[in-house]
Amino acid sequence: TDLSAAWSALAEADAALAEAVGTALRHQVTSARRWTGEGRRAAGALGTSLRAGRNRRREMLAGLDAEALVRALPLWVGTVADVEDLLPPVSGMFDLVVLDEAAHVDQLRAAPVLARARHALVAGDPRQLRFVSFVSDEDVTATLHRHGLDRFADRLDVRRSSAFDLAAGAAPVTWLGEHYRSTPHLIGFSARRFYGDRLKLVTRHPRTERVDAIDVLTTTDAAVVDGVNQAEVDAVLDLVGKLATQPPGGGIAVISPFRAQADAVEAALLSAYDVDEIERLGLRSGTVHAFQGSEADVVIVSLGLVDDDPPGRHRFLADPNLFNVMVTRARKQLTVVTSLRSPDGIVADYLRYAAQPPVSSAPDAPASEPWARAVAVELDRIGVPVRPGYPVGRWRIDLCVGADANAVGVICGVHPDGVDAHVERQRTLARAGWCLYDVFASRWSDDPIRAALDLTARMVKAR
Repeated sequence: TDLSAAWSALAEADAALAEAVGTALRHQVTSARRWTGEGRRAAGALGTSLRAGRNRRREMLAGLDAEALVRALPLWVGTVADVEDLLPPVSGMFDLVVLDEAAHVDQLRAAPVLARARHALVAGDPRQLRFVSFVSDEDVTATLHRHGLDRFADRLDVRRSSAFDLAAGAAPVTWLGEHYRSTPHLIGFSARRFYGDRLKLVTRHPRTERVDAIDVLTTTDAAVVDGVNQAEVDAVLDLVGKLATQPPGGGIAVISPFRAQADAVEAALLSAYDVDEIERLGLRSGTVHAFQGSEADVVIVSLGLVDDDPPGRHRFLADPNLFNVMVTRARKQLTVVTSLRSPDGIVADYLRYAAQPPVSSAPDAPASEPWARAVAVELDRIGVPVRPGYPVGRWRIDLCVGADANAVGVICGVHPDGVDAHVERQRTLARAGWCLYDVFASRWSDDPIRAALDLTARMVKAR
């Protein structure tokens, strides 16, 4: 049984289907059924209202035909701040509203969005940055009491409960536990500290699982003046200069938890590099808050602290949600630039973690099927590294054969959960960059020696 041609055909069919669906949607959006006279008038009125002043715009939006507008323009993408200025105040005008990064959105800003939804999908991570509220406890208590809502005080505490918290307490929750961004060393600290080892790493591969991806650069003679640690700014410039000779394909990000430090780094980078060079490097900089939801192959973090800084600055850096976002923006490499001589708390824990060699936290499992065990024995006999039950995300590969970058995945039989699971595992592993071989017993008449020798020859030829 050789499924390689079938897998190639499936990948081509997936791509063709995606393109066909996209084409069909584009044609549908421009069809006469959507662009009726009412739809054209509504879209024209929207354009006119957007050119008006704020108060006049809202008056004009209130008079729009929302049903015709959404029929003509069915998909809208924007921020929660855009809603009141762009959309008519009509409840349930959308079949579905997706509220992303919802832990970062307070209930007051989410309300106009959700009011326009018949159904809502609320996505977020309560372990990442939260929203900042300027509403006082007294105002919240007084408002709830005035409307007879005291019994809902916990749920409607708009100072502390985000839109995500509200949704999680009112609707079924789906845990998205597969991690696709960072190599194992980069995500390991957060996976254990903030997620209780519930993350399943799709990035796991023999070429990545033991790669030391975190460097720590400690500056000397540092001081913070007007919120800026100039020694760290200089160190960042030096690091970016070294990366510029052979830039990573996925960009360089420079971040700091402190606004003054981030601004100083940005000014230094703008002085050192012109626009063309910044684009060539894929170079971006900003605060941790500005980078929530973003990522880059290489990230440089400037902590911007010294030991004798005020306690408030140390507490700000040690906020678990901010720290989690800060150390999980990198896909391949993270360098932490610090001037701290005696770090404590979460910062000290992370620097100790960075100093230790990476350790795999996902153990292999014995081969469960006799055929897979027999092939593994023969591969080991001829000196080929083999690891049965290799975990990748929520899946296990029957045999991981070879070492480091040359390792491939070997599938020895249909997934025990059936064909659908088998295909889903194949798609996930292929998307993660695995080279996969099918080694079913039927192809070699249940002869594991022939299977092992043939697989080895195919791997050598593929190199």
